[in-house]
Amino acid sequence: MKRVILGTAGHIDHGKTQLVRALTGIDTDRLKEEKERGISIELGFAYLDLGSDVRIGIVDVPGHERFVRQMVAGAGGIDIAALIVALDEGVMPQTVEHLDILCLLGIKHGLVVLTKMDLVDEEFALLAEEYTKDLVQGTFLENAPMVRVSSKTGEGIEEVKNVVLNLSEKVGEKSVHGLLRLPIDRVFTLKGHGTVVAGTLISGTISVGDDVEILPQGIHSSVRSIESHNRFEQQSFPGERVAVNLRGIEQGDVHRGNVVTHNGEFRPSYIVDVNFTSLNRSPIRLTNLKKLRLHHYTTDVEATIALPDRECLEPGEEVVAQLRTSSPIVPATGDRFVVRALSPSVTLGGGVVINPRAPKLRARSVKSFLETEREDDPSLIASLIKGAGVNGVNRNELMGMSSFSSTRLDKTLDKLRTKKIVIQLDSTERRLVHRGFLELVQRKISDKLVRFHKENPLKEGISKQELRSMTPGSDRLFKIALDDLISSGTLVDQINTIRSAEHFVKLKDDEKNIKEKLFGAITTDKRTPPVLKELIATVGAELKQVKSLLSVLEKEGKIIKVKEEMYFSSDFIQTIKEKLVAHLKKEGFITPSGFQEITKSSRKYNIPLLEYFDREKLTLRVGDHRVLRGAGSSSEDQKEL
Repeated sequence: MKRVILGTAGHIDHGKTQLVRALTGIDTDRLKEEKERGISIELGFAYLDLGSDVRIGIVDVPGHERFVRQMVAGAGGIDIAALIVALDEGVMPQTVEHLDILCLLGIKHGLVVLTKMDLVDEEFALLAEEYTKDLVQGTFLENAPMVRVSSKTGEGIEEVKNVVLNLSEKVGEKSVHGLLRLPIDRVFTLKGHGTVVAGTLISGTISVGDDVEILPQGIHSSVRSIESHNRFEQQSFPGERVAVNLRGIEQGDVHRGNVVTHNGEFRPSYIVDVNFTSLNRSPIRLTNLKKLRLHHYTTDVEATIALPDRECLEPGEEVVAQLRTSSPIVPATGDRFVVRALSPSVTLGGGVVINPRAPKLRARSVKSFLETEREDDPSLIASLIKGAGVNGVNRNELMGMSSFSSTRLDKTLDKLRTKKIVIQLDSTERRLVHRGFLELVQRKISDKLVRFHKENPLKEGISKQELRSMTPGSDRLFKIALDDLISSGTLVDQINTIRSAEHFVKLKDDEKNIKEKLFGAITTDKRTPPVLKELIATVGAELKQVKSLLSVLEKEGKIIKVKEEMYFSSDFIQTIKEKLVAHLKKEGFITPSGFQEITKSSRKYNIPLLEYFDREKLTLRVGDHRVLRGAGSSSEDQKEL
């Protein structure tokens, strides 16, 4: 069955509620005050089955200027708009404002219903009809069907039904594969059942037993039952009016403007990038950082508009802008919205959400903000990923942000990965980062190496750990960036050290002399070489230079750093190693005193040497003894030692 939402619009007392009653037999004025005053104050709901395969959900909106907030809340999810104009009054202020709102919300299908034909003669009716045609010229209703009706006599009602049925055929089928989003427009309780929330299901499906989340509060619940158009259902689909009975929720916990989603599929946002259009009829010029009222589906919050390249916006202008809300909303790319002035309460403009979780404008250049391509799927998704920053966004979050179906999103991501516009960091969470941030990390790596080589010309390179600490983003992004630079030949990986491919240690004559002195001092008495402080005094050089030259000797394989500030010649270490292995193979273990017999050195040197051989995985300490690692000694043998 095809599910379509029809919404009414028009001035107060122009017969919207009477028309709905004539079409469906349902009185949408349910409040006592509405019946007493004879006007609609809150949204009203009805339904109409046209044949066996089309169900029309009807949203009846208030027409009074004081209730435009309710009108926008109801108009957000409609597919077909019925602009109601009473023939006895013709076009009135709220007729105009409601039409502007329908246009801003991007509604494509609609009809004009001229009501109260039983109250006027033909001449008066023609005059009102002409004024209405002038009003809708240039809008989506310019060539729409125009039907005269009398809700009192029933004349024209069947024609309206036929027109709505024909228009419903033009409404595209809604995908059931999107993520669940049910903006709440009504909250009430039923005795014995608890809290019920109602709204128009704009995407995804909801089923009895589903675990759901109420945003932006993040309240978790589950679905006890579902009612749609006076029928209990096991599952509801996009385009249906839905009442959902929730478990464990108090009525005061939720309110109009909240959104029902499945757990973890959406995240609230305070900042959105938008394509914004100022109304031609706007009586107020919008200025940069002006506070206004943002209407997004059933949510209305105070917001500030940021204009990236100008101080004011003239009526009729269209720009890329940013909206910063005082309270969180739950947006997705492609959502329509309306903004109104705080005072006086007039509609100023509206548009479409581009990036639902945008960084503040000041974090980006105006040029990059304005030039971002957003017209096709790859450009749009690339823009959202870029907007997520250096930490990126996972695939499921991206689905919620974009409102794309799973298939559509994956096809788009395949294109972006093939072109290397986005990088997928892992295969489980499927976190995605824009290529620009990979390049940012690579620039930071390269810049750090340039500075390091300049400040440390005698060092071969920088440790990977130090390099990582200087770059933003995740460890995975760092590894991908580094591996790419190494594979391209820009950098050289020397196990734990990274250097620029163009960097080689080149010693000056005085540095060569100091290096030789250092090597001589260490090898003069191989068993008891001078420690670092003594080496500095011996060669008469600064600490930084001495450390750098000792590193050069290490790279050349001439000396070994046994511990901080203690170096031995490599041939001495090799000789001691051979003697130690021979002793261990013969005796099975060695004590510190036994090791002293091998080295002929003092405890000051022997303990660091033993610990060095432990670190090198040659020996294993068991109590006060050392044994040869991998020599086959059992744990029981070691206990006996």
